[in-house]
Amino acid sequence: AYVINELSSEVSVFDFDRLAAEQLLGAPAAEMASAAPTLRLRQTIRTIPDAFPGDLNTCGRITVHTAGNFVLVSNRGHDSITVFRVNQSLLKAGQLYIVGSFHTRGATPRHFQFDASGQWLISANQDSDRIAVFRFNLATGRLEWTGHEYSVPSPNFVCNVLTHSED
Repeated sequence: AYVINELSSEVSVFDFDRLAAEQLLGAPAAEMASAAPTLRLRQTIRTIPDAFPGDLNTCGRITVHTAGNFVLVSNRGHDSITVFRVNQSLLKAGQLYIVGSFHTRGATPRHFQFDASGQWLISANQDSDRIAVFRFNLATGRLEWTGHEYSVPSPNFVCNVLTHSED
């Protein structure tokens, strides 16, 4: 499980104990408090560079790319989206390491969303009244600005809709 820590600009990575969770399903409420934990903290990692003052940033959205190889987080204050690669090795499976932080071409990225292909990302930059379009490199996790941006009053959420032909 990946948890965004809004005020500390960190992502916490938890291991999920499926067996412990399954045992909770049939347990009486009185026994739940003494049951084995279902989550165990494995890693905490910053979403902004160490040189950037943490009190000038808060995190917004966190998402896992549909391929499962990347976790992305928006930073409001640093005005960036940080991309993490998900470690796939057996001993460190699920742990994150940073690919990079990419400027959103606007202020206060409140939300961002991939299109259905997972190759395009739209960032809603609330305080600059702009949305920006990025290409997502599926191999490296890098975001590349397309040069396309649009004026939208105070955007705070992006939802993609599939187009349909009219035949």
